[in-house]
Amino acid sequence: MESKLTSYKIRQVVELTGVSEFLLRVWEERYSAFAPLRTKTGRRLYSEKDILKARSLLALTQKGIRVGDIAHLHLPALSKLLEQDLVAEGQSEAAPGVKKIIDHANRFNWQEVRNLILKERESRKPIEWVLNLIVPLLIEMGRQVDSGHFTIAQEHILSAIIKEYLAFHNKRRAPLENGPRIVFATPEGDYHDLGLLIAAYIATELRANTLFLGSHMPKNELAAVCVRFQATHLLLSSTTTKKDGAKDDYLSYLNFLDRNLNSKLTIWLAGRNSLNYEVSLGRAFKIFHSFEAFETEIRKCLR
Repeated sequence: MESKLTSYKIRQVVELTGVSEFLLRVWEERYSAFAPLRTKTGRRLYSEKDILKARSLLALTQKGIRVGDIAHLHLPALSKLLEQDLVAEGQSEAAPGVKKIIDHANRFNWQEVRNLILKERESRKPIEWVLNLIVPLLIEMGRQVDSGHFTIAQEHILSAIIKEYLAFHNKRRAPLENGPRIVFATPEGDYHDLGLLIAAYIATELRANTLFLGSHMPKNELAAVCVRFQATHLLLSSTTTKKDGAKDDYLSYLNFLDRNLNSKLTIWLAGRNSLNYEVSLGRAFKIFHSFEAFETEIRKCLR
């Protein structure tokens, strides 16, 4: 049996892949896509290859390919299909700076990865560095994972390095006195905060007054913090559904905040869950589809 370091419970697979538990079971039981090991109590244990395969299946099915046609394929064949699809879309070649970082990450040369990220940051303006290097780097990292060229460990290490530079190597400038006061958070049970951190970096660099709470925020505590911080805006990023591990239904969580926050506070929404619902709130709100749109909105608030 695989060690605990290389075996994942189904909840972990859901969090690492974005595939729902229901879909995983369907792919396993109906299409024999996976054959997980079992503990003595009958719980499934998935391997790292299973996680990479689940991501590949998700990426390909989202492009219209029937899962029944590809579920039997092994990871190399799925990776080849993904590569062919990227070439067809003209997206296979990353920018030179991104490609160098990915090449070193593939060789586990993490110090050189750090050096390249630092070099790029020193040669660019901060927001340009984030939008033109970090965001494309995250996109390329996702492609590498989906195609099977990147392991889960590599993804975690590179994500941690990026977070380190965003959170701890940023020279925070004093916020503008009359600028917006923005709280950044994800709902309870949602642990994906890298995009949120990028947004906070952009707002901080533009000298908005920011308070980064990060992931997994209970709704009552988030509301209380917004009140005490005298927030003018709340950026809520949601990527995890209740079925996939969030404590509350997305709309229920939003409704609670809408009822308990100052009516003058504007709620900003981001993340894939925000794109899946028709939201109606009793206050000003906006849904962001890109970091560029978020930057533009912050600049408007600072005029």
